[in-house]
Amino acid sequence: MTLLDALKRPEYTGENRCLPCTVVNAVVVAAAALALGFLWIPAGVVALALGALAVYFRGYIVPGTPSFAPRLVAAVGLAGVFGHDEDEPRKSESLDANVDPEVMLSTLLDAGVLVEEPDGLFLADDARAAWEDTMATLRKGSDDELADAVETAVPFEAEASPEYDGIGLHGPDLSVWLSRTQAIADVATLYTVIERGVDPMVALAATEPLRMFAEVCPSCGGALEETTTRDCCGGTASIYDSPEQDVLACEDCGSVVYEFDEE
Repeated sequence: MTLLDALKRPEYTGENRCLPCTVVNAVVVAAAALALGFLWIPAGVVALALGALAVYFRGYIVPGTPSFAPRLVAAVGLAGVFGHDEDEPRKSESLDANVDPEVMLSTLLDAGVLVEEPDGLFLADDARAAWEDTMATLRKGSDDELADAVETAVPFEAEASPEYDGIGLHGPDLSVWLSRTQAIADVATLYTVIERGVDPMVALAATEPLRMFAEVCPSCGGALEETTTRDCCGGTASIYDSPEQDVLACEDCGSVVYEFDEE
């Protein structure tokens, strides 16, 4: 593998490229190059060239861009220019199965997915190992492959496809958007929990709660930490989100894995 290949991020380029993300980053690169150019013209030229190459090969360079760029474009009234409908879902949503939380908890305990210790609930070691192995496999796939996995895993009829750096899931009674991070974690949860004899709808209800037990990032495998949207993405994850929302997020890539309830 060459250095150039290592720099490429196909999940954010080519047919997977998000135009709002590209435009926002291009503006940032141009502004930075212009500022440097005022100080020393060659520095501005170099910054512009390197920044343009980075955006071309990696999709974006500003941390957290996929989290805020589509909404930023929509907020300034340019969503239609990039083929985005302002009413399309951009914030990652949960796969609600309308299962009683107590029923879900008791089922997961009986199946050995969760274990109860004196100091709280924990994910069973064997369940964690299977969950993390499945996430590791899913993260290596393309967006199309992940969409197929989502469509296969959910216990209802729906069509899934790559949308806005995530996965859109559409059926007769729902239309939700899942971030790539959430999609990987939730598909892995469905596989892991259902294999242990749990009813598929109960497993579906468990997808969001189990994400708070994650120790590695579904998207990149990095370590997770409890932080806020302001800290994990270099700014609020979305212009519609509270900048102080407590989250479980990746230290390396800034992906938000779980949002804690606001008190």
